[in-house]
Amino acid sequence: MLTYFLIFLLAMGGAFIQRVSGFGFGIFVMIFLPYLLSSYGEATALSGLLAGSSALLIAVRMWRRIRWGVVWPLLLVNVVVSVVAIEFMASLSNDSLKRCFGVMFILIALYFYFFDGKARVPDVWWSKGALGALSGVMGGMFAMPGPALVLYCVSHIKNKYEYVATLQAFSVLLNLFYALLRARVGFLTDNTIFLWGLGMFGAVVGTFAGTRLFEHISAPLLKKIVYAMLFISGAVAVL
Repeated sequence: MLTYFLIFLLAMGGAFIQRVSGFGFGIFVMIFLPYLLSSYGEATALSGLLAGSSALLIAVRMWRRIRWGVVWPLLLVNVVVSVVAIEFMASLSNDSLKRCFGVMFILIALYFYFFDGKARVPDVWWSKGALGALSGVMGGMFAMPGPALVLYCVSHIKNKYEYVATLQAFSVLLNLFYALLRARVGFLTDNTIFLWGLGMFGAVVGTFAGTRLFEHISAPLLKKIVYAMLFISGAVAVL
């Protein structure tokens, strides 16, 4: 029963963060999910399902704001790379995955804490290919495709509504594809589906709260708190 309650709270918190900052659902919930579920693969599957569903709640309301021209090039590269990443992940042990996961958390935390909003990415084919590939690796192995996509979007989408809407479109499409791949390698279990349904109640509450506060809350402060948690969680996973 405690696990169910924690899943509800995590989904609510992740959806709130995603609604306010445009991304971060997977980053937040994956700090905790690997320790609540029986396997790391099941944790990534649940995180992806909840992240995609939460993003859908936002994307439907902001449909006209999505910049599809930004979405497709990065999405296609991500899809190709993530197939390899998920297949590779299925061959690793839980301990190895958690250590890789911890290192990735630390690197993401350090990058965003010190460089968020400062780096600028050129709008050329090689930058789209590189970030799409990085997003595919991070999404396939760690259920966190967002940071690499944020790096591109924050450089080329100035309107905050278009920025949030475009990231939600990425999340919906990518996590639908990831779910199919994870089902193929056995990560999508009956328990995952049950917890997804339970977590969606929390996601709806978190999305509603995030929508109400979107105009007022300080997204930079919220993100810095998340990055501090990332760093601590990554260190624990590695050690």
